[in-house]
Formats: sequence, C-alpha cells, structure tokens
Amino acid sequence: MGAVAALIALLQTRALAKTFGGVEAVRSADFRVERGEIRALIGPNGAGKTTLVSMICGRIVPTSGRILFKGRDITRTQAFHRAAFGIVYTFQISSVFRNLTVHENVAIAVQRRVMRRAWDRIALDQQALASEVQHALAQTGLAGLGGRLAGSLPHGHQKLLEVSMALALQPELLILDEPTQGLTREEIAAFSRFMRAIAEGTTILLIEHDMQVVLDLSRRITVMDQGRIIAEGTPAEIEANREVQRVYLGP
Repeated sequence: MGAVAALIALLQTRALAKTFGGVEAVRSADFRVERGEIRALIGPNGAGKTTLVSMICGRIVPTSGRILFKGRDITRTQAFHRAAFGIVYTFQISSVFRNLTVHENVAIAVQRRVMRRAWDRIALDQQALASEVQHALAQTGLAGLGGRLAGSLPHGHQKLLEVSMALALQPELLILDEPTQGLTREEIAAFSRFMRAIAEGTTILLIEHDMQVVLDLSRRITVMDQGRIIAEGTPAEIEANREVQRVYLGP
C-alpha cells in the first residue's frame, strides 16, 4: 500500500478547463504536484493562475476536466470537504478577522480544524489550544504579536497571520496566493526560511510574482499564459526557456 501511494501524485488535474461567458480562463490544464515539494505557479496577470487554484480548492466549479487529490476524484467535492481532506488556500487579499487579536485568529483556525475532522472531535483544553496557536505563530515569526489586534498589523504581517491560520489547519497541500505581497526584503528573506522549514511536512503550491522568491524556493515551476500551461521544469530550465522569456520580456 505504501509503495502504491508513493506512485500517486498528491494533486493532479486532467484536462481541467474553465470558461466564463465564452472566455477560456483555463484551457485543458494537465498539472501534477508531488508530495513534499514546493511548486511555484507563475505567469503574467490574467494568465489563469488564480482560476486554476480556485478550481483545485473548490471555490470555482470546472467547466470540464478532473481534479484528483491522493488519487481520489474531488472534481465536484465542496470546498468545505476539500479543506477537511487537507487542501488549504490562502487568498491574495488578506482575510483575517481584523477586530480580533492575532492569537484569537489562529485559535479560530485550530478549533475549526478540530470540528471539521470527524476522527478528531475531542475539544482541546486551553493549554493545548494555546500551545498549538503559539506553534503556528512561531512558524511565521509572529510569536511575539499574539496580543495585537489583527487589524493593527501592517499588511505584510496580516499576510503572515493568514499563513499561520492556514498552518493551524494542518494542511497536506498549502496553496499560497501572493504571500510576499507587502513584505519588506528582510521579511521576504525570513518568509523563505519559514517556507523551507514548513515544507518538511507540508506540500506547498506557491503563486508568486517575485521571481527571486520563486527561484530560491521552488523545486519545480509551472508557467501559465492565456489560460494554458506553457512550460514546466526546474528553476534553471524555466530561466532558460525561450517561450517563458517571450511571455515575460516580449518578442
């Protein structure tokens, strides 16, 4: 069983497509993410990246094609159940509870995870809850900010709080949409260190415009343009790819 599982991709899409009013936002995407990797998904604005991951996490229903998670067809599975299966997506626009403290935001995520998992319906005591919250905050460098109101944090720190909330859900696949937006260069360097540590136990799919972050973190990179996957490979292969150069630099 273990050997068979090792051959099955964590995530796979087959001919996945989405049309909005005749516009093909994603066209026949065959996409595969292996366990334990940091995979970057890049492309110019309007390339179809967010539409693709929105279908993967269940926020958008595909027009055609299939989505498999650990070999299981989840194409028509509701987003709520996908989160329980282990797919967690953080939004490009921060979605924290601004009037609650940083600690309370993460505590809500921990409690949500406990309630979603039928095999884990044991209420956490306050000490266990606080320990989980602190661990999730420490992973993103926010351990000292638990008492702050989330809305008082700079935008970049709110993005990191959202990542902490996602980690508190204990995802198998963590999808991050523009996580470094609003961060300083020093914060981006720290974020990259966090991601490498997190990736030891969590597979990460990263949508990111900062190419230095992409090249530093990713084992493989997938490139989209006009709804199509146009290239896939290692950072070195993508840097040398003429089609990718054309998309980013022009003819």
